[in-house]
Amino acid sequence: MKSFILYMLVVLVCVACAGDTKTKDADTSGLHILTPVEPEHHAPERMPISDVTTRFSFQGKPCEAQIFRTPDETLDKVTDEGGNEFIDNRITLRVTTGGRTVVDRTFTKASFASVVDGQFLRHALLEGIVYDTVTAQGMVFAASVSYPQSDLYVPIRLTFTAGGHVSMETEDLLE
Repeated sequence: MKSFILYMLVVLVCVACAGDTKTKDADTSGLHILTPVEPEHHAPERMPISDVTTRFSFQGKPCEAQIFRTPDETLDKVTDEGGNEFIDNRITLRVTTGGRTVVDRTFTKASFASVVDGQFLRHALLEGIVYDTVTAQGMVFAASVSYPQSDLYVPIRLTFTAGGHVSMETEDLLE
């Protein structure tokens, strides 16, 4: 009889423990905690400030080209397909020789509206300008207008004469 009571006590404890676990699961399985999810809002992305000086010779005289790029909050922001916003850039090109300024010009992507398609410009940034070479026509610089964080861009050739006049044309992309 003692063994029967002991057996019943063990069964009762097992059932009680098993029942308690099911009750806990049942209590928490219907519990849903809702927390408000705020949409992620990131500040617009911007390219770093860049200040590059290049020395070269033009018409036998030493020249210095300073190219200064800075993100400009006053320009329209560019939004990519993913909804990310980017601050467009303003670039100042200054070429000096013998203490005299030959070129002092500021560019935005709108400066290239005559050679770049308007639809492309709406979604693009002015990425950069770099010194290229000197030709019989003048000092040549390469500019790039591109979609943010992509390989899609329009290369532009800027040629400055000794008098500071500029001509621009798009370059063909290599495939």
